Amino acid sequence: MDEAGDMLAFPAGGLTDILEYAARMTGKKSTEALKKKELERSEKWRKMAKIIQRFPLEDGGEGEAGGEGQGQGQGMNFEFDTKNPKLIERTWKGIPDCWRSAAWFSFLATSAKNANSPETDEVLITAFKRLQDISSPDDVQIDLDVPRTVNGHIMFRKRYRGGQRLLFRILHAISLYFPDTGYVQGMAPLAATLLCYYDEERCFIMMVRLWRYRGLSRLYSPNFEGLLSTLDDFEKHWLAGKDVASKLTELAIDPTAYGTRWYLTLFNLSIPFAAQLRVWDIFMLLGECPPEGELGPQVSARDSGEVRPQLQHADTQQTSKTTKEKRFLAKLSERRSKRHLNQTAAEVPQGLDILHATSAALIHAMRDVLLDADFENAMKTLTAWIPVKDEDLLMKVARTEWRAHQKKRDR
Repeated sequence: MDEAGDMLAFPAGGLTDILEYAARMTGKKSTEALKKKELERSEKWRKMAKIIQRFPLEDGGEGEAGGEGQGQGQGMNFEFDTKNPKLIERTWKGIPDCWRSAAWFSFLATSAKNANSPETDEVLITAFKRLQDISSPDDVQIDLDVPRTVNGHIMFRKRYRGGQRLLFRILHAISLYFPDTGYVQGMAPLAATLLCYYDEERCFIMMVRLWRYRGLSRLYSPNFEGLLSTLDDFEKHWLAGKDVASKLTELAIDPTAYGTRWYLTLFNLSIPFAAQLRVWDIFMLLGECPPEGELGPQVSARDSGEVRPQLQHADTQQTSKTTKEKRFLAKLSERRSKRHLNQTAAEVPQGLDILHATSAALIHAMRDVLLDADFENAMKTLTAWIPVKDEDLLMKVARTEWRAHQKKRDR
């Protein structure tokens, strides 16, 4: 992993430099070669896909994968064998974008099926529609956060229209479907990413299944106890013993300072979108966690419509995102320092190892910078957007970290 630092490229400064750098890097790649490679990879994924349901199209015909005028997988549902070593290997290398939505949906559907979940697609779609007619105590905060979520993307630019409207409806429904959690700010980037690949109903299905079967119910648990124990596991079993860990301890920087955003948003807006998708590819496949609690919508005063009004003043709602984030991290760090953590590695779901491995790879890539940094510069490095220029190398290092810890678990 000595070449891990080569995955990053730090521009001279500012968003403009980052965008210009990205444009230069894209221009250097051979478009024709990339197209040819993508077509070859798409064909391999087509052969691994099994059609399990066809939907009639508007013209009365049936969809065919890759058919003229149709995106890959439109008009049908696909299933993939998640235990197939070849599929696992190819997922580490990245899912072709035209197959990404079908693959992600299949991976989570398989987890739901294996858990004998009563939350079928139809049940969840019915719940989503029903919840649109019930008010949520989180609606005001959701309305404030939606316009500033990925607002640079054309899909989310217009107020109360397009992607913003869809994003609000999904977050509103999730806040009611999981009333013990309600709405938390990190949910918005997750839903926004999924909306790039699904309509609102399927996006809601994916959000619910991420909560159930990919450990997000743990990470977003009340008082963030699950997040704290997960970050503690990362520090004790993934960073411990490394020189960069000693440096961070010396600077009094614990994982809550940087890992909170990484884990709650699954690295959204912390690394380039292309790199984020690669992390999501393997997390959707190998990030399975045992579902916590009873399956099915949680019943509470929120769900019955008897919701309490938010007791927030306008000036509190307008508090800057940066200030609120600093206060939140300070409280989280204080709570972590006070609590006595006795969890072992086995108590943290193994599926979250994918997030641990990615975090370890990123810190390894920033090692040289961190070792020479003071507190302020180390915090800037860890909490800023990380310019990953080589997502293949990122996943190579993450996979090496992941494999090493799987061997430890098997001993």
